[in-house]
Amino acid sequence: MDEAPRPRTQLDAAHVSLFVAFLSLATSMYQGYLNTRSVAVFSSDATRRETMHGCREAVEYFMEARLRIQRLMDMPPATYTAKETADYTFEARRSVARFAAVATYLANFHEDLLRERYTAITRELDSLIDNASKGGALAGVDERFYALNEDCVASFR
Repeated sequence: MDEAPRPRTQLDAAHVSLFVAFLSLATSMYQGYLNTRSVAVFSSDATRRETMHGCREAVEYFMEARLRIQRLMDMPPATYTAKETADYTFEARRSVARFAAVATYLANFHEDLLRERYTAITRELDSLIDNASKGGALAGVDERFYALNEDCVASFR
């Protein structure tokens, strides 16, 4: 017994149904791809903005520390009381500590060489505070910081 051939409309409906299912699957896969790409873009943008914010804070805290250290260096010994000198020294150390905290945060995104350079600048700033009464020059630490700042700016390009 021969089976009767299916009518053409049933066959066309099956093909249309499969074609719609395929399009639905392809659309779903494409939306998943776009979602993954947008999450990656947002994630990299957030990291970039956080690093940029850290660089800005590093500059701000370095300049603050530099200013306070310069004030200690320029201070005539007999002009201020021991308490005033201790207060100025504390403020300078606090500024260096703030710079060190931001520098450590920034260095965590980079290689060990950068971490060592930030640590060296922090130690040099501390040394300048300890030796403020003897005078000294901030030019050396300025040059090293400006080189690190260029590295920070280059990470955004």
